[in-house]
Amino acid sequence: MRFRESWVRGTVALALVVLVAACNQIEATPSGDGSGSDPAPELLVRAEGGDVSAQHAAGRFYKTAAGEAKDTERARREAEALRWLTLAAENENAQAQTDLGVMLVSAEGQNRNLAEGRRWLTRAGAAGQAPAFFVLGELARSGEGSAPNPVGAVSFWTKASDLGHVGALHRLGEAHEQGLGTDPDIETALGFYRAAASRGYAISQYRLAVIFDEGGVTERDALEAVKYYRMAAEQDYAPAQAQLGFLYARGDGVVQRYDEALRWSRMAAEQGDADGCNNLAVLYLKGLGVEQSFQEALRWYRLAAQRHHPRAQNMLGTIYLTGQGVEIDNGEAEHWWRMAAEQGYASAQYNVGGMYSRKLSATLTRNEALDWLGRAAEQGHRSATKELAELQALAAEEAEAEAERASVAEPQRTTL
Repeated sequence: MRFRESWVRGTVALALVVLVAACNQIEATPSGDGSGSDPAPELLVRAEGGDVSAQHAAGRFYKTAAGEAKDTERARREAEALRWLTLAAENENAQAQTDLGVMLVSAEGQNRNLAEGRRWLTRAGAAGQAPAFFVLGELARSGEGSAPNPVGAVSFWTKASDLGHVGALHRLGEAHEQGLGTDPDIETALGFYRAAASRGYAISQYRLAVIFDEGGVTERDALEAVKYYRMAAEQDYAPAQAQLGFLYARGDGVVQRYDEALRWSRMAAEQGDADGCNNLAVLYLKGLGVEQSFQEALRWYRLAAQRHHPRAQNMLGTIYLTGQGVEIDNGEAEHWWRMAAEQGYASAQYNVGGMYSRKLSATLTRNEALDWLGRAAEQGHRSATKELAELQALAAEEAEAEAERASVAEPQRTTL
């Protein structure tokens, strides 16, 4: 049930959506009423007349509208967005320069132009646009269009943070935590994370919570972990809600309350968070804070499993093997166990390997079983280690017996 954070290294485009928009440095609301495919007529009249702010607003309108359109209409709106943003950018509107740069580096297909995007972002940065420096840092880190330059990334993020960009503070925290473009320094990293967290940045609040929760790089502090999980959870950040629910179920850093575990886990699950779904499944399975329901448990386990949650996949396999609330189906059990095993989940690797000796699989070979048991044993799974040794011994006995049979069957040669 415990959540382990996975660091997702997505594309620059994804980073821009999460971190640029979240910082409120660029107003995302288009001008006009947004109900049609074009801005309000009076806005277009002003833009055509050379009003730079209207040109910028029209560009933003079309940029937002393009994200909601399809095919031909999308292409038209993107072209209009680029036209108006370019006009405003050429008239020294720094925000338009930023928007244009972001659009060019994150667009797909023929509209993507890294070199031109960088040029506009550089101009915007020189005009004091923090988001422009932030995006330049993202590009430097990823190395899109050039070699990765972590030192350059830190330099750009520093400029952005000096101008008040909270997402850049978080990136600087990551850089100092991971030693990206700078020497690793957890205290400096914590300082950057705290600065961003104090300004309401949920991702930094969550990262602080994980650091204090896991206690790997600093002394574990459950109370601090709960404090920061709650900050992020109250901003509707699903991973924090799921972990806060888990801590309430354990009574770790908080008074144990299954009703609170249920509340926070459900909030995360309803956003599609896999850990939240798994938490709910456990609560329903055991009847903690809610009336016990195998059907509800199965539903939430399945949702978590479909979102690649290995613990849920493993449990779903066990449910199908034992027939708890469902008909026994060894094939389904193997399917879900294999999915978890392929993600490196030791218990599932043991379960898959164990199907051979128990004659529960119609397709699993002994060599496959040895492989899965070996993987689990390497992770310290004791039962897998024991069963692996037994299966290896059996394989050795059979090989020896086969060799003896072969030697007896071999025709004797006579000599003169």
